[in-house]
Amino acid sequence: MKQWRRPRAGALVLLVVLAVGAVPVVRDLLRPIAEEVSVQAYDRTDDPHVIVALVEAHPDFVLHRAVAREDAGTVVLHVSMRPPSRWSWSGSDIAEHRSVRIRLDRPLADREVRDGRLGTPVSER
Repeated sequence: MKQWRRPRAGALVLLVVLAVGAVPVVRDLLRPIAEEVSVQAYDRTDDPHVIVALVEAHPDFVLHRAVAREDAGTVVLHVSMRPPSRWSWSGSDIAEHRSVRIRLDRPLADREVRDGRLGTPVSER
């Protein structure tokens, strides 16, 4: 009788391990991959707490995240784009310029703006 129990118990443990491991894999496969893009330039607006970042991305990409990390002397812009679907994106090399509004905690004033992807200074248009 014990000979039949052990293989069944091993198979049951294996199935549980595979099921638990499959959840994050399936979740990641269904979620489109976000890609951080470089900020080419920026514009000031009438509101000193808002700037408009100019990025270059594929026309089908949608904005995933646009945040600013601020300190006393710099504002570092992080902009991420993602395809509308992981399964349908063609992956072509076409790019277009896009404007992304980013709200700051404090007015920009004379702080330096830097690209979060490359770490380089970004010029004002």
